[in-house]
Amino acid sequence: MLSSLAKWSKQRSAWLVLALSAAVLLGLALYFQYQMNLQPCMLCVYARAALAGVLLAALIPLVSPTNALLRWTALLGFTASSVWGLMITHEHVGVEELVQSGGLYTCSLFPEFPLGLPLDKWFPEVFNPTGMCGDIAWRFMDLSMPVWTRVIFVVYSLLALTLIFSQFKKKKYNPYD
Repeated sequence: MLSSLAKWSKQRSAWLVLALSAAVLLGLALYFQYQMNLQPCMLCVYARAALAGVLLAALIPLVSPTNALLRWTALLGFTASSVWGLMITHEHVGVEELVQSGGLYTCSLFPEFPLGLPLDKWFPEVFNPTGMCGDIAWRFMDLSMPVWTRVIFVVYSLLALTLIFSQFKKKKYNPYD
């Protein structure tokens, strides 16, 4: 299985599927915000930034997926973005549980993105938080949006880590390759 994943990571179509999945999820977030009027909180915006990181990482190897430097840059960016997204969404689920049990939580007023990037100034339509952390305004199958987003980042993180481990799998010698 690991050797199949290593081969998969060297195919342009695999990275395109990853990029499209992140783009669709970002598009869905914007649909929820602008069509359903569900305002994103600070943690939602951080999760969007992590999705944008996955998208950007997936675009890198589209140039040449067999190039080891580009592939490793993409794998490390994909892993970092996925794990960061998982940590953010895990915190967000905790905030929701705290608020549901009667506790209080307030978000910061100003986002602090990785590397000091002012994404809320560059792309305010996407990264400007206007909602309150802990509000549950949407559910699907009795799970809130942060729970579903955490599931997505769990899948992304497992995929990213598995892809990294697959790069170390020794290829079996096949004289017919």
